[in-house]
Amino acid sequence: MLKVLLAVDGSENALRAGDAVIRRAREAKGGYEVHLVNVQHPLHGGISTFVNQAQIKDYHHDEGMRALAPAREKFDAAGIPCEVHLFVGEPAQVIARYAREQGFDEIVIGTRGLTPVAGLVLGSVASKIVHLAEVPVLLVK
Repeated sequence: MLKVLLAVDGSENALRAGDAVIRRAREAKGGYEVHLVNVQHPLHGGISTFVNQAQIKDYHHDEGMRALAPAREKFDAAGIPCEVHLFVGEPAQVIARYAREQGFDEIVIGTRGLTPVAGLVLGSVASKIVHLAEVPVLLVK
């Protein structure tokens, strides 16, 4: 059984990566365990002066579930079971650490298709994951 972490941020790129995982899972005929992971950026600054921790937690949960919903719907429609996980933190670090701690075999993530120069200047979650991950990373364009 291949244990796959699919990083989901609600973007079209993440949905394309989800389509790739669905195709591969169908070909594997049940040999895939899929986990959809969304990482919300922490709220910085003095926001806690105006909003309590419960409200911040609810906000992160709602935003994470909103980002995961389209991918989850695709997996449900395809009849492929998946688990969902929500985290708060720096996405690349959280994803790489979670993959290591939970024994994932592979991380799948959609890319924005930046040119090489733009990717160097801007960096991206995908390129950071490639550098931090201890398992293979499949980038889907």
